[in-house]
Amino acid sequence: MEKQKGEAEDNDKNNTCLWMLPEGCIADILAFTTPLDVCRLSLVSTSLNSAADSDSVWAKFLPSDYRSVIAGSSTPTPEFPSVKELFLYLSHNHILIDQGLKSFSLDKLTGKKCYFLSARDLNITWGDTPEYWGWTSLPESRFPEVARLKIVWWLEIWGTIRARILSPLTSYAAYFVYKLEEDFYGFDTRYMEVSVGISGVESEMQVAYLHPEPQYVPEDSYESPYTPPSPYQAFARMDMGPWPAESDNFTFPKLRDDGWFELELGEYFTGNEDDCIELRMQDVKTGCKKRGLIVEGIEIRPSCM
Repeated sequence: MEKQKGEAEDNDKNNTCLWMLPEGCIADILAFTTPLDVCRLSLVSTSLNSAADSDSVWAKFLPSDYRSVIAGSSTPTPEFPSVKELFLYLSHNHILIDQGLKSFSLDKLTGKKCYFLSARDLNITWGDTPEYWGWTSLPESRFPEVARLKIVWWLEIWGTIRARILSPLTSYAAYFVYKLEEDFYGFDTRYMEVSVGISGVESEMQVAYLHPEPQYVPEDSYESPYTPPSPYQAFARMDMGPWPAESDNFTFPKLRDDGWFELELGEYFTGNEDDCIELRMQDVKTGCKKRGLIVEGIEIRPSCM
């Protein structure tokens, strides 16, 4: 009981000290925290609430070029009475930029920049060949068009983004965002190779699967390098028996809240603004037939700490 009383007195003293400071000083202190910290502190006492809502605090969380980004957007952005409301809008909504080829938003926890490269902004081998790929619109996509795979044997998709347009000194992760059609083929047994690195510099490829519950088929079970065994061996990943030990390092997709799947390609730290970052997903070794992949794009957002 005495311990709780002592803790309560300490909290009262801390709140009293903050309350005694001028609002401008409190705002300056809060600007060195994060958006999440400010929202939490605004609930501590009414004396902090006013400072926590001030434009001077939330302006620190917006990127320095946010005005030019918004000005170049094709998405109408409402006028807001406060900088905080603008931040909340950009952290809960995306705006289209670069003639609709990319989308821009802010990470709601840190205020760091997030970009989404549309399928049209990516390099897709044979993407403009109607026999192999088609382009269509989907109401659940943020972009006017998505790419639909009809049939290929060589799958190669990559994109680039300049480090200077991202938030500096920040760890980012890139995610391939897609769907599989009901009649897809070639993704439940064959793995992809993924990487994130510097353009022009060879990157180490990682093994990843586009199917959320792939079947493991040993290489020696294939009738040829180009044809999966028929019928497929029904080995679910949960059995773990037939999967090799290195499968612990394989990457598997996750279902997003918006109904799309995302597959992590890798991470990058923005330590050099002159870097051109290359994001890649491919299967160029087996020659296995593949179909039924819908590509929305690649999202780049701050890594989870």
